[in-house]
Order: sequence, then structure tokens, then C-alpha cells
Amino acid sequence: MLFMLTAIAVILIPADALAWGGGIHLQLGANVLANSATLPGHLAALLTAHPRDFLYGCIAADIIIGKKFTHYLLNCHRWGIGLKVLKKAETDSQRACAYGYLCHLAADTIAHNYYVPYKIIRTFATVTMKHAYWEMRFETFVDKEIWELARDVCRSDQQANDKMLRSVLTATIFSFGTNKRIFNSIMLLSRLEKWQRVMLTLSKNSRYQLSENDRDEYMTLAGEAVMDYMRNPEESRLLKADPTGEKALAAADALRRSLRLLYKNGRMTKADGFEQVESLRIALRKSLDRPELLKELYSG
Repeated sequence: MLFMLTAIAVILIPADALAWGGGIHLQLGANVLANSATLPGHLAALLTAHPRDFLYGCIAADIIIGKKFTHYLLNCHRWGIGLKVLKKAETDSQRACAYGYLCHLAADTIAHNYYVPYKIIRTFATVTMKHAYWEMRFETFVDKEIWELARDVCRSDQQANDKMLRSVLTATIFSFGTNKRIFNSIMLLSRLEKWQRVMLTLSKNSRYQLSENDRDEYMTLAGEAVMDYMRNPEESRLLKADPTGEKALAAADALRRSLRLLYKNGRMTKADGFEQVESLRIALRKSLDRPELLKELYSG
């Protein structure tokens, strides 16, 4: 039964905007812990005392499957929901988990407003590849040590943190308990070496490029986003950006359709299309600091 539910969840994922996978979020979280000395004193002490809780929070924001089936204000990837999780925390370990949850949202602002939208637009000349494809491509580059860390975090007692999350997060098509079991299965699948080898082979043979320079850029931006939030959680520039990337992703779909129509009708060459895509990439990058620019992209 659980296998069937997991399969259903995987089918739903492309429309569910997972953003970076669990491995990437753990890698970003581990980087925060490694640089905790640069954080405000109370946060550095909190994360140092409760590293597993913090790392669990870094992946726990993806427990809920089928986010699109709830009211947009109750989407678990909204800043308002993340801040409610923090407010609900009663212990230091729960607060560490809540900050991990908020770090997850900070990282997702990059994935959903820049990385995935750009990649979607760039496939105008071919079959479009959805969110999950591009996010899983990144998972193939996660270090083995991070997957070992994932096993450690997932095996640790998280009942108190789950109780906190259950009290805030709105259930969608599944209950919180079912969501958690599916989430655990997906994390287990991601950690399997056989799965990682399959994904690496698919990535190497893919027609869609994900160059080292691209990976470095996206990971640098995501890392900077997470650290920016943790160093200044109340006034971070990321609070202006939408972690769900709703507008950016909608704009990407619309722009891809427009470019594809021009290309298929012979009114634009592939080279001209890619030139336009690169200008759109620059606009998406600028919109990370100025979300109001997305409106111009969307209407244009």
C-alpha cells in the first residue's frame, strides 16, 4: 500500500514544485552548520546544540505532498507558514528545526524563481521538462557524505518536531502521517546507490545540459540565500521573494509557449530563440532582488 502511495506521490511531484531535492537541502544546511560562527550568537549556539533538528527542518518542508490542492495562503512553502512553524516551537530543538524549515524556503526562492523557470523556458524547441526533472538532475551531484548524513537525520527521533509541524501544516490529499511515510520512502529511494547510479546515467546521457558553471552558479546563489536569511532573519532580502515561485513558474510556462509557437511557425530560428532565452535569464536573475520585475515578464 505504501509503495502505491509513494508511486502516486512521485506522479504528483512534477506539478508539486519540489524545488531542490532533499540531498541539496541537506548540503546547504550542512554548509550553514559549518559556517555557524558567522551567524548571530544566539542562532549559532542554537544550531550547534541541535544540529540534527536543524537539518531535519531543512528537508521537512517537503513532507507535504500535493501542495497545489490547498489554499495558496496555506501552502507549506509560504513564508507565513514557515514563520508560524517558528512561532509554534516550544523548545530549543523545535526552534532549530523551524530555522531549518525557513532555510529550506530561502533556498527555494532561487530554485523556483530562477533555476527551474530558466530551464523550462530553455526547452522551447523540444519537449518541456517539468520541475522534478531539473531538481533530480541536481541530486546526482550530491556528495556521498551528505547521503550518509541524510540516513543519520532520518533515523533520529523527530517525534517532537513532527508534532510541531503537524500542528501548523495543512493536510492536502493525504494526512500528515501518510505524507510522512511517503516522504520517508522518497528519502530512502534517494539514498539508494542503485537509484543514484541510474539518475547519474540518465543525467550524463541527457540532451539537456547542466554544466559545471551552471551548477556552481545555482548552488552559490542558494547558499548565499540561506546564509543571508540566517544572518538577518527579520530583514533578509529573501523575504520579498516567493519560495513557491508561483509567478515566475507561470511566466516561464507562458514564455516557453510563446517562443515555441514562434519557432514551430518558422518565425524565429533556434539561435534567435536561445538569444531571447538568455535575455530572459538575466531578467529572472534580477527579479530575485526585485520581485516586482516578474510582473513585467508575466505580462510581456
